[in-house]
This record gives sequence, C-alpha cells and structure tokens, in this order.
Amino acid sequence: MDVILHSVLPFLAMLVVLIVVHELGHYVTAKLAGVKVLEFGFGYPPKLFGVKRGETEYTVNALPLGGFVRLLGEEDPTDPRSLAAKPRWVRLVVLGSGAVMNLVLAIFLFGLALSIPREVDVGLAQISDVVPGSPAERAGLQPGDIVYAINGREVQNAQELGYHIRLNLGETVTLRIRRAAEGGAGGAEFTDVRVYARWSAPKYIDDEGTERVQGPTGITIGPAYGSLVPIPPEERERLQKEFPNETIPTVRKVSFSETQWSPPWEAFPEGARRAWESVILARNEIVSRFQGGVGGGGGAQVTGPVGIAQLTGEVVEEAGWKSLMDFAALISMNLAVLNILPLPMLDGGRVVFVLLEYARRGKRIAPQKEAMVHFVGLVAMLALAVVITYFDVLRIFNGDGIIR
Repeated sequence: MDVILHSVLPFLAMLVVLIVVHELGHYVTAKLAGVKVLEFGFGYPPKLFGVKRGETEYTVNALPLGGFVRLLGEEDPTDPRSLAAKPRWVRLVVLGSGAVMNLVLAIFLFGLALSIPREVDVGLAQISDVVPGSPAERAGLQPGDIVYAINGREVQNAQELGYHIRLNLGETVTLRIRRAAEGGAGGAEFTDVRVYARWSAPKYIDDEGTERVQGPTGITIGPAYGSLVPIPPEERERLQKEFPNETIPTVRKVSFSETQWSPPWEAFPEGARRAWESVILARNEIVSRFQGGVGGGGGAQVTGPVGIAQLTGEVVEEAGWKSLMDFAALISMNLAVLNILPLPMLDGGRVVFVLLEYARRGKRIAPQKEAMVHFVGLVAMLALAVVITYFDVLRIFNGDGIIR
C-alpha cells in the first residue's frame, strides 16, 4: 500500500499532467492552424480503449511511456488539412509547441513551489575539511571557513553551496567567506576567495588510509549552525559497513530552519531562472561524469518510467509531498529539452525535416523516406525503453535506491 500511495499514484498523476500539457500544445496549435487531429493518445499502442468526439479519437494505450497527438498527413501534403500541407512556419510552431508548453509548465511549477511556505535550512555552510592538493587548498580555503555567498548569490545552507558549485563546473567561482581572526581575538573577517570548480573527481587517500573521491573543489561541507541530534542505530550500522576503518559518531549537527516563501513577482522570475539552471546542471552532470564524475566513477545513470516512479517515492519519503512540485518541474524541463533534440520520432526530429526543406529551397524529403526514419526511431526508442525498464526493475528487486 505504501508503494502505491507514495510511488505509483504520485508518479501517474505527475505523468498525466506532463503528457497532457505537452500534447495539448500540439493539439491546440494544430486546431488553430486548421490541421485535422486524428487521435489524442495517452501512452503508446497497443490501444486499450478510446472515445471519439467529433473528428478526433481520444485513446488510452498500453505502454505508459508518453503520449502523442496524431495529425493528418504529418509527412504527406496531399490533403489540404494535413500538417504537411501547411506553410513551413506553421509546421514549426505546431511541432515545437509541445516543448514550449513543458517549458512554461516547468517555470510555473518552480515559481509556484517558491510561493508556497516551506521549511528552509538557514544554518549556512561551513567547510569541515579541505583535501590536500585540491583547488580549495590552493585557493587558501581552510576548515572552519563559513560560506555566505558564491558569485554574489547568497548561500543559506550546504545544499545551496553544492548546487551553485555544480552549476559552475569548469569555471572559477568566488566564495564570500567569514574566517575567525588569528588567535580568536578581534572578531571575524570577511574575504573573497576564488576557487576552480573542476569537471573531474580524482581519488585520494585520507588520514585513515581510506580511498575517497573528491568533490569539484575538494572541500567537505556541513551546517555552520544547528542542533545536535542522535543518529539512528540502523543508519550508524550502515555507515559502519561503508566505512569500517572509521569511528561513526552517535550524533550529527542538523541545520536550523525557518519558514520561507516568495511573493509571485519574485517567485516566477526565479522559477524561470531555475528552469534554465536545470538544463545547465543536466549538461554539467553528463560532461562531468564522462570526465570522471564529481561523485562517482564515471558513466551516467539512465532511468525510465519504472525508475522515475521509484524516484518519485524516494523524493516523497525524503523531502515530503511539497517537493514533488520541484521534481515535476524538473521532469517537465527535461521533457522540453528531450523532445526538441534532433532525434527521429521526437518533435525535434520532425523539425529537422522542416529545416531541411528550408535549406533545400522548398524541396521536400520524400514522405515515404521521412516516415521510415521516424518508424526506425520509434522502434529504437521502444527497444531502449525495454532495456532501461529491465535494469530499473532489477535495481528495485536488489533493494537499491536512486538517491539513497
């Protein structure tokens, strides 16, 4: 029951919203352009059932991997109400409208999440360890330094500091830190420190002889201010197995928190910035992992609908129901980017054929050839989905998580 309540139902609800919004973009723009909409489908065939209203059939299909709007003559311009018979700019608008809708939805959800009162850690971020020979050590950072800002943007907690560092991989960032004065007298001083956030994650041996992976800058961070709470016995047992040569503490420092929210005129512009930053973070994650990874041994983890359902449950369990809004916004932004990529069968792949038509001065690719390219793309996509789903199911049976 917990799996259904915390994973399956939230995932299905999120999937329905994201798909309907995406396909609604195609549906509305096609209707406005006078294109005949043959089918509005949720999931991919085979069809389970459908209802016809006017000239459009609304169907529910067996493979819950996405959705589609089937338009008349997507490659064949012989019918005047076909998509292919419309001017090139109209086809570009219809084909790109789904990704635009996902972009708008992502901005809306990010902004809405910021406008709802939520608990935010405000314990600042303190450097607890600096790896010898790392960019942080070369920049002069020291254990005990408290970080207040990065590149001029305020940092309220360790998570925000890590977020902004990963947002700027491959660049030199400026940390505004506060360091206790020598001898503990005369208060503390603020200073700006420039440190390089590298792509790769070299390994090193700590003082106990344990091999570890460095972060982008070579620092370990935690809350500067907070309260001490006991570590549950089962978690201490797990940590002891992971680090057998270390003494696991019985308490940890938990950051202080406060309720925060932003007015709409601040929340939605910030939502737009977060939507754009999610694309940068995704790019940085891919590049960094292929260069050695900032948190692993290289390679990127790919997941499908089953994995996303599992991840949905983990997000709810770890951060609560309100976090689903941020998670849905992130998925929506990823769908916007994915669908506009120049891959067969996806919207971006169809856009490429329209652009080729521009480049060929109005000469079309033969409809049969274009249809074959998209069919091959569909087969490849379904085959990839089956493989990814297999590994998602295998991970669940092994008891492994995605974010824990």
